[in-house]
Amino acid sequence: MSSNKKVDLEEEIIKKSFNLFLVNGYEKTTIRQIADAVGIGRGHLYYYFKKKEDILLFIYKKILNKIYELISNHDMNDTELLLNYAITQCLYTYTIVKYENLFRIYIEASKVPVIKKEYVNILIDLFKKKATETHYKVDEKDIYISVAVGCAGEEELLRRYYNKDIELDIEDIIKSVISTRLILLNIIEKKEVDEIVNNAINIANKLDIDGFLDSFDIFLHKI
Repeated sequence: MSSNKKVDLEEEIIKKSFNLFLVNGYEKTTIRQIADAVGIGRGHLYYYFKKKEDILLFIYKKILNKIYELISNHDMNDTELLLNYAITQCLYTYTIVKYENLFRIYIEASKVPVIKKEYVNILIDLFKKKATETHYKVDEKDIYISVAVGCAGEEELLRRYYNKDIELDIEDIIKSVISTRLILLNIIEKKEVDEIVNNAINIANKLDIDGFLDSFDIFLHKI
């Protein structure tokens, strides 16, 4: 099989899988259903993705990379790592919450241990890559603690928000999650954290989030 055909088939697997996740939910979608939807055997599917979890993690990476791409394409006076990191969290959370089916996938997937673990690893790798572009000397241990604790808090707050079991709005949740992550990095003071969080939310809102999410909706249907 040519490299172009391999890429095309991989994209088709992702597209069909995501559609099944949206319609049936992540938990109820099986590898057999995905293979049938694509029109290939399970053995052929395993050549590309060993597990259903791998497909969802691939989609998470696409989402985060799309957000990073959006941020990098906008001129900002302060392009420090921490501010971009905070803006990314804003847009990521707004994206999940806007799409009900995507929000459901997030809630279902957050119950799967391997996905929780790998999701943390994805964010750690992204942050470490960005950290090399700045003057900050961030300890790898603090990066892990920051992301792991931040993800746990994010999951709990968003789950309660999804179930309408918490009296917080999305901006409250975003502020809490970002502040926790930045404080646990142990590189700036609380006052600076507050300034970054507020600045990130203001910048995210000026980026025309609704317009971004509309384009992201097209993106979701194309992956």
